[in-house]
Amino acid sequence: MPTMSKALFAALAAAALVATASPSEARGRHVHATAHTGHGAYTGDANVNRSRGQRHRDATVTGPRGRQTSVTDDRAWNLQEGAYSRDHERTFPNGDTRALQTEASRTAPGEWTVDRSVTGRNGETRTQTGEIQVTH
Repeated sequence: MPTMSKALFAALAAAALVATASPSEARGRHVHATAHTGHGAYTGDANVNRSRGQRHRDATVTGPRGRQTSVTDDRAWNLQEGAYSRDHERTFPNGDTRALQTEASRTAPGEWTVDRSVTGRNGETRTQTGEIQVTH
């Protein structure tokens, strides 16, 4: 997939996150965009639904030859309990998928433990664990 579609996808995702409702209300957004390049036209759609402590995003980008890539991304967090999770899956034009799962928990103020699992397009899974320190 050409890099333009990735850039378009990133722009769609960023635009879809813009929200004006108060944080306690569930809200949704839809974004549609078209970009014309030397390779042809790319179109994209993204739907984002948010409520307190969670976000769900579905996005699709279609290239000039009709090939399509899609992403589903779910995130949930609870800052009081110090918990965060993310499930992310991308489906490529040929049907291959890449999945990412992340779980993080706060162990002390400014310190987190993280478990991350990535299943690549070839079906192999890599697992990463570690600790993160956040300083301001």
